[in-house]
Amino acid sequence: MEEAMLVLLVLVLGLRHGLDADHLAVIDGLTRHNWRKGRRVARWVGTCFSFGHGLVVAGVAVILGMVTKNFRFPAYFDMAAVWISIVSLFLIGSLNAYQLLRTRAAGDDFRMQGIKSKFIPRRLLETSNPVLIALIGGLFALSAETVSQTSVWVLASGKSGTYMPLLLGVAFMCGIMLTDTIDSLVTHRMLNQSGKRGRAASRTMGWTIAALAYAVSLSNAFLFFNPGVELNYELLGVLIFVILFVCYVWSIRGRRVKPQAAIDR
Repeated sequence: MEEAMLVLLVLVLGLRHGLDADHLAVIDGLTRHNWRKGRRVARWVGTCFSFGHGLVVAGVAVILGMVTKNFRFPAYFDMAAVWISIVSLFLIGSLNAYQLLRTRAAGDDFRMQGIKSKFIPRRLLETSNPVLIALIGGLFALSAETVSQTSVWVLASGKSGTYMPLLLGVAFMCGIMLTDTIDSLVTHRMLNQSGKRGRAASRTMGWTIAALAYAVSLSNAFLFFNPGVELNYELLGVLIFVILFVCYVWSIRGRRVKPQAAIDR
């Protein structure tokens, strides 16, 4: 029972991790690029990206499962990873809030901003190759923050079995793929909606991501200075997933309403 609950917990953590603001920014950019080019992969950018990301995380989990029996990360590693997450999320929230305000004043379309994507070559961020999109996802997994998070649930598995780290890695991967796939589908639907509704949906999604980036950044900072306080990550992961799913349903509904309006005319 404990092993099943741990797998479920890691799955939910994957749902939440899949909505990392940096993930959403690069998925948004790649989806927009491929949509403009008329590529079929535009809908499935999130799937390709999260597959590569999850594959690397699963591999890291297996490696950590083998080495953590005789090895522990130094305390400063976890502290550095936490503060990298706090600062980067706060910057992402600020960047997107600024872009939302600037584009509203100028009447331009909003495009989500990230931090990690700044270090990826522009040519790679304008690819239509599913393998290269997966490679970008894999590169995003090679960060102190992701490795630190992975080590936490690998250590939590304890002596559950040789294959437990792999099982947890796959569960985490499934959570990431579910949310990132929905994200690229949402973006694709919004791009297909012309006029005010599409722009409104895009901006609503932008403010949601900015608010979530601020919320997670500030909550992580609060928990760092108040280690005795516990945060329900299961509930947080489910809540964030529900928000994205509602955006997806809204975008589908909006697309179906438009033809009907045209008929009424």
